[in-house]
Amino acid sequence: MANPFITARSTVTSADVATARLGPRFGRMDLTSQLALLAVEPFAAHFDSVPGDRIAICLAARAGSLSTDAEYWKGRDATGGPSPTLFTYTLPSAAIGEIAIRHRLTGPSLCFVGGGDELLAEASDLIERGEADGCVCVLANVVSPGLAEMISATPTATAHAF
Repeated sequence: MANPFITARSTVTSADVATARLGPRFGRMDLTSQLALLAVEPFAAHFDSVPGDRIAICLAARAGSLSTDAEYWKGRDATGGPSPTLFTYTLPSAAIGEIAIRHRLTGPSLCFVGGGDELLAEASDLIERGEADGCVCVLANVVSPGLAEMISATPTATAHAF
């Protein structure tokens, strides 16, 4: 495939999370996973046209899982210690797992920490090598207020999918 192309795109913010209804698991997820899942949701109808094992997922988490890591770390002083539910989201790739579970996508997956400049190139490479017939790309950027204070940054919470 010499010329990859984008067939759909979606953008969500933390404001979209408040009104989302994606089942009981959704409320337990970290914000990065919630945003990534919401950004991909408009594409769900297209997933039936390609076998799930032929759809790849590439995720770039600009700040990795630092916002979730900071929340988990704060829990060390709480009664009962840190939340075991939150622990599962202390990996930047957790959002990939949530997307894969919800949409039964079992193709290759890649997680990058940092900017999303490599997403299209990696998706194209997966398709060109015949490892996938399509790829869902997600760029998540979550810096919680608590993390923003720690690293002197501006709080943000967005996800873009294509």
